[in-house]
Amino acid sequence: MNAAVADAEWTVHRACPPDYRKIAQELARLGAEAARRARATGDRHYDRLACTLTSRAGAILDDLDRGGKP
Repeated sequence: MNAAVADAEWTVHRACPPDYRKIAQELARLGAEAARRARATGDRHYDRLACTLTSRAGAILDDLDRGGKP
């Protein structure tokens, strides 16, 4: 792929607003996976990661429910 095509594709992707609900769902999915690994391995790093990911997912969803108002 040449640079002009890559630039054109990036411009198209930038024009579309991000799907924050989908991003939150992915963060929650990753949080659940980290929680499973924490239970399986006993690794506290995975436990902290799971908490962080699910917390961020919840914050995004809360923001969406409020309509983006602080």
